[in-house]
Amino acid sequence: MLAVVACTCAALAVRAHEAPASLPWSPQARGGRLVAAFDLGPAFPPNLQRLLSNGLTDVIALHFSLVPERGGDPIALQARTIDVLYDVWDETYGVTVKDTATPHGRSRKFGRFEDLRAFLVDARDVDLGPAGELGEGRWVLLTRVEVNPVSKELLERTREFIATAATGRGAAPSRSVLGAMASFFLRGAEPGADVHLFRSAPFTVRELGPR
Repeated sequence: MLAVVACTCAALAVRAHEAPASLPWSPQARGGRLVAAFDLGPAFPPNLQRLLSNGLTDVIALHFSLVPERGGDPIALQARTIDVLYDVWDETYGVTVKDTATPHGRSRKFGRFEDLRAFLVDARDVDLGPAGELGEGRWVLLTRVEVNPVSKELLERTREFIATAATGRGAAPSRSVLGAMASFFLRGAEPGADVHLFRSAPFTVRELGPR
């Protein structure tokens, strides 16, 4: 079950590290659901290889929120975490990706950083809920990318959100409650954080790809 959420206009205005306003992405209606792919290249720093080759577990936290262009309560939030561990003996990168589709994680291994980066940049199959909920309105997609989150609370709440949304238990929270969640996930950078926030161009369901 995909949770629906909201975000405040204040969160949209924050742009950490002078990140571009628009992130390359490709939405389409697939099987009645809004599914998107993203090019996260603009969000990663030039020294990404050094950051991810330290022999420690590094974490990339992703948050996606779908909100009306005019403002107000958004309708969807998706979260994803990517753990990267470089094996200094085998000289390979082990990757574990967790999201609501695979809350227990799916694993990959890469022998070259170039292949790892290509995988990280290409964020696919981000499920943003039923396409029919978009109606005739115009929407924007907000994306937050953080490498090694400074806030341990944010990381823990992201993992809790993934686990809870994946179980599909209970009634969906109200939009006000989910709005507070999105505002927390999409807030600006804390001191020392490597955070980038992006806002897509407005779109309508009629402009999406094949259904």
